[in-house]
Amino acid sequence: MNTVANLDELKLEIKRELRQEILAEVLDIIRDEFYPPEEKIRKEFIKKVEEAERRVKEGKFSRYTTEEFEKKFL
Repeated sequence: MNTVANLDELKLEIKRELRQEILAEVLDIIRDEFYPPEEKIRKEFIKKVEEAERRVKEGKFSRYTTEEFEKKFL
């Protein structure tokens, strides 16, 4: 029974790590492809992205539809 609990914990940890890696990769792509250059992006937007990164690292995150994301962050 203990093995099953360890397996479940391992699955959760792998999911968390994958989420963080995926988010980091998406943010890297956005940073590489985004126009205008970062120095012209509104500071409020940058702060919101940094806050989102921090929440994901803490294991707290939300799911949004494309429309919800655009309303909230763009």
